Amino acid sequence: MRREHGFTTIQYVVATGFSLVLFVLMANVLVDLYVRGAARDALDEGVHAAVPAGASPQACVARAREVVASIAGGSVLQVQSLTCGRDGDRVVARATITLHSWLPMLVPDWRMQLTAGAAVER
Repeated sequence: MRREHGFTTIQYVVATGFSLVLFVLMANVLVDLYVRGAARDALDEGVHAAVPAGASPQACVARAREVVASIAGGSVLQVQSLTCGRDGDRVVARATITLHSWLPMLVPDWRMQLTAGAAVER
């Protein structure tokens, strides 16, 4: 009778390590989806702040930055640019954002451009 104690220990440790890495990557994707949604909501809020007839595009930028800071502040989201302006009878907000990866050696940062718009009140 041969005894092989500890033979499965290495495989167990490797499998557990891979499982934990996969768990962290899945959690990172879920957090990124939440933060992207929060950034889109912030643009929508900014656009709605500039919809009234007397409002300026600066109200849009200020409201969007306020919402980003309140619901998606921290180190995961970085806003490179945020602009609001009138395009005819519409208010349009554009943002370029980066969502930082938790494991940059495996998954790169996500860079994206988001746009929101609404019709101006008359």
